[in-house]
Amino acid sequence: MACFCIDPTALPRRFFLTLACLSAVIRPAISAEVPPQTMAEAISICRELSRASGPDGQADMAAKADQIAELPAEWLAPCLVAFDDATPAGANWLRSGLDRAADRFGDRLPLEELATLVGDATQSPRGRSLAFLWLTGQDRAKADGLLDTLLDDPSLDLRRQAVEKLLASAGGQEQAAHKKTYRRGLAAARDIDQIEQIVGWLAEHGEQVDVAEVLGFVRQWRVSEAFDNAKGIGFEKIYPPQTGELAQPDTSGWKAVASTDKHGAIDLNAALETKKGVLAYAVAIIEMPRAGAAQVRIGSPCAVAVWVNGLPVMAHEIYHASEAIDQYIATTDFSAGTNSVMVKCCQNEQTEPWAVDWKFQLRICDSLGLPLATQLKRAGDE
Repeated sequence: MACFCIDPTALPRRFFLTLACLSAVIRPAISAEVPPQTMAEAISICRELSRASGPDGQADMAAKADQIAELPAEWLAPCLVAFDDATPAGANWLRSGLDRAADRFGDRLPLEELATLVGDATQSPRGRSLAFLWLTGQDRAKADGLLDTLLDDPSLDLRRQAVEKLLASAGGQEQAAHKKTYRRGLAAARDIDQIEQIVGWLAEHGEQVDVAEVLGFVRQWRVSEAFDNAKGIGFEKIYPPQTGELAQPDTSGWKAVASTDKHGAIDLNAALETKKGVLAYAVAIIEMPRAGAAQVRIGSPCAVAVWVNGLPVMAHEIYHASEAIDQYIATTDFSAGTNSVMVKCCQNEQTEPWAVDWKFQLRICDSLGLPLATQLKRAGDE
């Protein structure tokens, strides 16, 4: 099952102040907590908060957040390390306490320490984003100055803001310089909307960019015949493409399909025939620059399963909920050089117009969304 989480550093501070107020309702019988006595104790409490999960232990988490809200100013930046491995719930609790501490300090925030943390790419991306937010509230000029060094940052949030600043700086430049600035932004951007904004501007000014190539979609596939998925029987059923040597699937006789869609979609209705209650397999051979872990990112309005080099990577039996780019993400290991990717894409029997689409899009990226896979032209490919 896909997990959809909200990055707490992207939420407004008033959300966490409201959460803090609600904590008084959650634990009315608990008296004021003793603030941490040492920085080590404060960091330990923050790490306990960061591990929170689900609804259990709400009163205890609220009490710990109250403790963190009372920590001294000089401990604020070091406590942000607790965001390293925070759960979504834990990150919310942690930020609720730290935000209240930051509000207590007002213009006495340790700005130099926060700026140093923001500039240290080895620290937690979420902690650095929150430090940047606090820094911006007290010294926008200092924060904006840091953005010039963050175009290649491992924090997606900070990178996005750095790209925004870069693009804004192109205003007033003559066209050649403007294009150069936008190309630099395109190389740094990882968010789809920013990439499309840049590509759109370049296209308006006579420079065509292949969006699918920039985003790294796998576009050359071999597609099987259709198999039965009446009443949803096919998702779990093992058809011939799932037998034999999955690491080197036999696709002889399968149809070669090349996507021309800007988002790399493989339209199985167009490749085979518009049908309901069916499924098909698609296999792509990709080249990876190095061995190691990478993210498989797939989007589809249909139920999908994915194998890499014959090993199952993910399976989502969900129909017509969404078809967003990078809808499902899973990390798996790849070999250096040639690898095989197989997708099973299942169409159900709904007949509404919005349920007709039978397609998927897939790309392979690092954790920030930088495309890694390439494809070689092979005999028989379109």
